[in-house]
Amino acid sequence: ALCTYNGENFLREQLNSIINQSVSVNEIVVCDDCSSDTTPKILEEFNQKYPQLFKIFINEINLRSNKNFEKAIGLATGDYIFLSDQDDIWRNDKVEKTIEIFTKNTSAEGVFSNANFIDEKSEKIFPELSLWSSVNFFESSIKSENDLYKSLINVGNFLTGATLCIKKEVQAYLFPFKTINNFIHDEWIAYILTRRKTLFYSSEKLISYRLHSNQQLGVGEIKNPQKKIVQSQRLNNLLLGKIQSKSFRDLKYIARNYFYQIEKYHKLYTKFQEIEFLEIKEELINKYLEADKAMKKANPIFYFFRSYITNTMWKIK
Repeated sequence: ALCTYNGENFLREQLNSIINQSVSVNEIVVCDDCSSDTTPKILEEFNQKYPQLFKIFINEINLRSNKNFEKAIGLATGDYIFLSDQDDIWRNDKVEKTIEIFTKNTSAEGVFSNANFIDEKSEKIFPELSLWSSVNFFESSIKSENDLYKSLINVGNFLTGATLCIKKEVQAYLFPFKTINNFIHDEWIAYILTRRKTLFYSSEKLISYRLHSNQQLGVGEIKNPQKKIVQSQRLNNLLLGKIQSKSFRDLKYIARNYFYQIEKYHKLYTKFQEIEFLEIKEELINKYLEADKAMKKANPIFYFFRSYITNTMWKIK
């Protein structure tokens, strides 16, 4: 399920990487979101060459990323549906390795993977860094399927849709996507599957994730990869309770992350009135207040200057 929008610069390379898999895909469903460049022409070239493989849909109006992926996934008919961005590169055994995990884990409904980074010239960059470490996800912190859910709620989204494959059956309870500005389709899918304890992963870097100036979504600016890894792993372990700290700085880090997560689930509950979102919000508020209390005890003077956050919290509650 591939979504395109003005992707002429990298689309051919991505399509070729999908076509040249060690285990072949049966269909490539493409939903183009009103591209104004040569993307439709490139798609037609591939369609002419592989007419039995491509199913191309040109949107009449611009749906934007969330709704376009919802459409593409809904149109896919295969037993396993791989989500794909237009500008990455798949490793030639991505399909094979992913299907192996489904085969070994019969309860799996979704599988995602790690990735390395490439630049606009398709050259590897930040070799010390992986996609997972850039989104605060560390395999060492995951001991059970439930830990994936805890990580999603307490730390934040770790699943990049471009690495994801889902079973066809997931379509039945995936739509419509429940999304807001900072909670997009890949986090919605992660939310559904982690609650069901059916999300699995491969630690292998099965795609090359491209960083470039025109990408819609990315991982932000990375100035010091090694420092980023150390900071991310510490944040992950603190939020998951793997390590404890009484320092004001660490507690502030924890409280701030909980605050952002509370805001997210508050907006989700306000928009969709789903009781699960309210329950998650209330659970996070309790955790925030524990951290807030510990901050006050750790350093009352520093805490005073953070009182505006607490006041905002009660407005949300």
